[in-house]
Amino acid sequence: MRIPRMAIAVSATALAFAGLTACGDDKEEKSNVGTEAKALADEAMSLLAGVDFQMVGGGTDEDKTPTEMDLCIRKGVDVKGTMKMDGSPVEMIQVGNDRYMKADAAFWSKLTGGEDGPNPEMGKLMAGKYMKTTAEDDDDKVSDFFDGSTDGVTKGEPVDIEGKSLIPLSKKQKDGKDTTTVYVPEKGKPYPALVKIEGETNMSMKLSRGKSKCEPAAPPADQVVDSEALSG
Repeated sequence: MRIPRMAIAVSATALAFAGLTACGDDKEEKSNVGTEAKALADEAMSLLAGVDFQMVGGGTDEDKTPTEMDLCIRKGVDVKGTMKMDGSPVEMIQVGNDRYMKADAAFWSKLTGGEDGPNPEMGKLMAGKYMKTTAEDDDDKVSDFFDGSTDGVTKGEPVDIEGKSLIPLSKKQKDGKDTTTVYVPEKGKPYPALVKIEGETNMSMKLSRGKSKCEPAAPPADQVVDSEALSG
């Protein structure tokens, strides 16, 4: 996947590490060094899909738009949190296949503008409301960092990041433009601790779990504008 999935519906995050905290712990001290790349990636993605976790990071998307994020993800699908896209704050929610984004008038005016410049009318219409879009399919998960398949994942040697020994698992994305690398602990259950995307998109996200309860919920209907209705 290209992070973040929800932002791709309208656009598509230099992470300042404040002490890298892995999603899991090392109570089970099994070594992951000898595990084959695909098997290790499969286990990592399966573990991530079964927990609630926080994803914090930043960088630039394929359009070189500066993006920051602080999102909680429930079971790899439902999402709640905030992003800052090109300096504008954006509230993000996803429940099942329904995605919602809320931002100020300036954000929507710029986003929906064309060659003639910003679209102030759209800015006025959308200010303070949620734009609703729909996920591409049921498998379109925020935690699906390898775009639906771990085939072709390669494993690197363990690296030290903020005092934590992590194994990099890398795969070039389907379009060939970017490479996603998921870092898992060298020992213990391979809960992903860090994700990097490098290429046209350059983002770095820290993953952690257990800090707070993640409870995404759809916003009130009277605060939602359906993108399909707008296009119609």
